[in-house]
Amino acid sequence: MDLPSPRPNIQRLQTYKPNFGKSKIHNLIRLSANESALGASLNAVEALKIFSGDLNRYPPQVSDELTSAISKRYSLEKKKIILGNGSDELISILAQTFLNSNDEAIYTEFGFLQFPQAICIAGAKGVVANDTNYTANVDNILSKVNKNTKIIFLANPNNPTGTFLPKTEVMRLHSSIPSNILFVYDAAYSEYVVNNDYFDGSELVDTNENVIMLRTFSKLHGLASLRLGWGYASKKIIENLMKVRGPFSINSAAIMAGIAAIEDLEFQNKSIEHNLKWMSWLKTELQLLNLDFQPSITNFLLIKFPNNNRHNAQNAENFLASKGILVRGMKVYGLSDHLRVSIGNETENLRFIEELKIFLEN
Repeated sequence: MDLPSPRPNIQRLQTYKPNFGKSKIHNLIRLSANESALGASLNAVEALKIFSGDLNRYPPQVSDELTSAISKRYSLEKKKIILGNGSDELISILAQTFLNSNDEAIYTEFGFLQFPQAICIAGAKGVVANDTNYTANVDNILSKVNKNTKIIFLANPNNPTGTFLPKTEVMRLHSSIPSNILFVYDAAYSEYVVNNDYFDGSELVDTNENVIMLRTFSKLHGLASLRLGWGYASKKIIENLMKVRGPFSINSAAIMAGIAAIEDLEFQNKSIEHNLKWMSWLKTELQLLNLDFQPSITNFLLIKFPNNNRHNAQNAENFLASKGILVRGMKVYGLSDHLRVSIGNETENLRFIEELKIFLEN
């Protein structure tokens, strides 16, 4: 007996496949996923070690303890915080909650791949606004707005480019759109940013009902395996998202580790200092190798390789993989001559440059 056919938009959709790279070497250096260079807070690790009881009990639908910790850490209104199974889940349920089949949602040319994926699954039309110099362009975004526009997705800083829009441009974008358009501001890498022109978007939430800021525990806090993210939005947005979000989407272990991680300011500061130091070092080393890259305020760099048969990006990716170093190919973004490389620990960074030099010299 034949199965029922999925919706046409699902039939057309390509499965989202995270690309961590492949290598036959077991002791890998993984610089392909923008993960925390220093692992996780030891306090979070300890919290998981002592987590043992009540495995047969469902987790709370809303963790008052974790939302309180987030509220205290970032000086935010507790009632405006929603937790998610990673910020990916929140992106998905935002699309499912607010998009109909005749709606449009705008995302930027080199924006996070989860945006068009979520739009397509919801059955709406995704509209691309071209970037300028690998950076989101406010005028290009505004030129795509029409009566069918329901959501604008913006990752700031952006993955995979590492670029960002300054606060003035973000404010200009929001002030130029109708209040019935939802502005989704993904600030996943905001903790790494040390730049006075940047802002995380929380003040936009505090003064407007049509904005949601997204954050994650997967980057600075080093809890990617636990899938924990959160959003900050008006009561009206939160109430509607909770109708769609699974009732127990956040597990108890993630809650305990999340509380310990967000309260460990010493680890967070250490991670930020490490990132600043090695980002500066890596940029200098790449310049000495005559490789172009995008200025980045995140924990990764988008590096451009020569478009030739010998030292191109694909050959570089393959060579590094053969040495047990995984980096992220960018073909899926239409950037086949680029690789994205995360900041690792000291040993990993030194090895990466050492092997990259060998590749370029041969």
